[in-house]
Amino acid sequence: MKEQITGNSLRGRRAGRLVGALGLLLALVLLVGIVVPAYAQDDEMPPRIPHYFAGTVSTSNGPVPEGTVVEAFMDGVKNDDTTVTAQSTYELLVTGDYEDDGKIVSFKVGGVQASQTAAWESGALDNNFDLTIASLPDGNPFPFPLPFECFIATAAYGTETAEEINILREFRDVVLLSSSSGAEFVSLYYEISPPIAELISQHEFLRTAVRVGFIDPIVAVLNWSHTLWSEVGE
Repeated sequence: MKEQITGNSLRGRRAGRLVGALGLLLALVLLVGIVVPAYAQDDEMPPRIPHYFAGTVSTSNGPVPEGTVVEAFMDGVKNDDTTVTAQSTYELLVTGDYEDDGKIVSFKVGGVQASQTAAWESGALDNNFDLTIASLPDGNPFPFPLPFECFIATAAYGTETAEEINILREFRDVVLLSSSSGAEFVSLYYEISPPIAELISQHEFLRTAVRVGFIDPIVAVLNWSHTLWSEVGE
């Protein structure tokens, strides 16, 4: 009797292990069916990962200003675009498919063709892909409409429509932006002047001091010499 009970117990444990193994196998089958992507079950290829490009953007005269448009093209067809940051950098994700491997990726900065090109590759990371162009359209480093130009003068006069500011705007367009050195000065001014203008606008004393002691004399000189420097743009 004891031997019979022992045999039955052994067979029970074996049956229990078999049921457990079958249960685990069934669970794995179900898990694989859930986890494996549909494209693997249907013999489809997984999607391609974009090619990442990042770096600096510059002309032969120096960095490209913030807001300049950077475009990526694959075999001449536009793929992605972005704008230049305040640090003259950019980032682009150029998407593609299996037939796009090795296609040429080219770039435009402010509508001007960049010197650099690359072969598209799924998942590639080009973290130091610096873009360069000879110059922006018409030699102007600002290929987009400028916001109000003179931040400090605006703060000093309390309005951006003051007649004195118009002469400053004209001098910038006619004289400064007609040369590379002048354009670099304008670019530097836009970089450093906003916080100064913000400080001036908060204090009436500073507004008056800057207007009377700095802006008004400059405007007077520009008005007096207008005939001389206005001919530069003609």
